[in-house]
Amino acid sequence: MNSITRFVIRIFLRLLPLLLLAGACACEDPLANRGIAKPEQKEKTEKSTSGKPRKVPEMGACQVINVRVEELSGLCMTKDSTALWAVGDEGAICKVSFSGVVTPVLKTRLDAEGITLNPATGDLYIAVEGDQMVCRVKAPDYQTIDTLFFIKEAIEEDFDNNGLEGISFYKDSLLFVGSQEDALLWTCKLDGSIVTRRSLMDETSLIEEIAGLCYDPVKNWLWVTDSDACKLFLFSAETFDLLASYDIPSIENAESICVDRTHGYVWVGSDEDSPKIYRFSFKF
Repeated sequence: MNSITRFVIRIFLRLLPLLLLAGACACEDPLANRGIAKPEQKEKTEKSTSGKPRKVPEMGACQVINVRVEELSGLCMTKDSTALWAVGDEGAICKVSFSGVVTPVLKTRLDAEGITLNPATGDLYIAVEGDQMVCRVKAPDYQTIDTLFFIKEAIEEDFDNNGLEGISFYKDSLLFVGSQEDALLWTCKLDGSIVTRRSLMDETSLIEEIAGLCYDPVKNWLWVTDSDACKLFLFSAETFDLLASYDIPSIENAESICVDRTHGYVWVGSDEDSPKIYRFSFKF
């Protein structure tokens, strides 16, 4: 082996650790450096009713939209899926365009924390913290609001500001209602009768609270936001098994969630000093 060959070998051996390090960096998840959550899935697949496995949704890119809804706390789709309904802790009920333009519809004095729409009637249902009640805003003018029922457990156990946070229309004229306290989830009839009660903490140790709810009728899934854990959760709405979780560390206070299958998005509302809606692309 001549001197030139030995010299080349020495140089290569010195450079080898740097080449290996560069290769490892190139293989890192590109989403991590962009502050975009990567799904942390409990199970890669869920069994369909036919017994065949199906994949859970994959989270993609995120766009941030500033909105002028004071203390934004609830989101849902409009009946025609052309905009969003939004509520805030200060009692505002608004329509929000996909670009963030806010149109005030009704001003109340309620601590409104969640909002959902009855697809058959167009009526809106509001989860109210403090009073621990569910109210209805009647379609089509959305100028009349009345009280439907109270969650007695939240009142008797004095949940106070850890009370009702999320609400979502389910099916068969049922509502999902959720609280921060113990991540409790009630299935209620419109007259307030409780059909089921459970804590999602019994389904996963990852969850700390329910901040927002959205039922997905296409797959019979229940989406949940948790602002304390900085996660989105995906549960079966039938068995309540955890199907997937998605880290959202870049969102300051994720208090609401809305699934938009028409456009392929999941909208997450954040109650920040400057309220924001985060629009995540999803591969369903």
